[in-house]
Amino acid sequence: MKKPCCWSILLASLFPLVFFPLYLYADRDIVEVVETEGTSAVYGGDRAPARESAIADSMQRAVKHVVGMLVSEDVAAAYAEVLDNNIYPKYKDYMRDYRILQEDMEGGVYRVRVRVTLSVMDLRRDLEKMDILTVEWRPEEEQAGVTVQVVVRGIEEYACLRVLRETLERDIQGVDAVRLRRMGSGVAVLDVEMQGDTSMLAKALELKEFGAFSLYVNRVTHDSIEFNMTKE
Repeated sequence: MKKPCCWSILLASLFPLVFFPLYLYADRDIVEVVETEGTSAVYGGDRAPARESAIADSMQRAVKHVVGMLVSEDVAAAYAEVLDNNIYPKYKDYMRDYRILQEDMEGGVYRVRVRVTLSVMDLRRDLEKMDILTVEWRPEEEQAGVTVQVVVRGIEEYACLRVLRETLERDIQGVDAVRLRRMGSGVAVLDVEMQGDTSMLAKALELKEFGAFSLYVNRVTHDSIEFNMTKE
């Protein structure tokens, strides 16, 4: 029986190492988090359909915002009807997550403010198919590093803060470095260098099981997050 060539064995072993990173890069999704407000008129005192319509309006406005990142203003104006008919109504196809921040009714108009996480890659793909993608796409720029200020209140033991810091550095995807800015009276302020945005980090920490404590989000802005720490 003929033995396999050593070169064949070497190439076979290297094949996953060569192509697996390319596979990961191809499947990587880039997202954009947008806050928008949608409105809808209330007819006959029935708020339910007006609420759904206002949510849909806010979602479409969010998609329009991302389209503005990918299509120049003059091309978007020239293809306004195409976008209105073929892109904005498909907001559910691009939506990865959303959260209602505020809703109310005044003067017969229902208003909803939402924070929407949209897939930029899926939207880009559809615009490219229509041949109206005009802005050069560089994923590295979209994932530029940011520094997020994380404020944690209710710390009863320093050991809990140490666990939180170790978890941030070791287990939370996208975090590059963590620095303690100050601590006192049960409050700690951390500077977290990361790739991504504050909403993603807030969600990851709130869902994390620490065992001795849990974190609950108080406030999220574009560059800061405030948590309450509660011992279990």
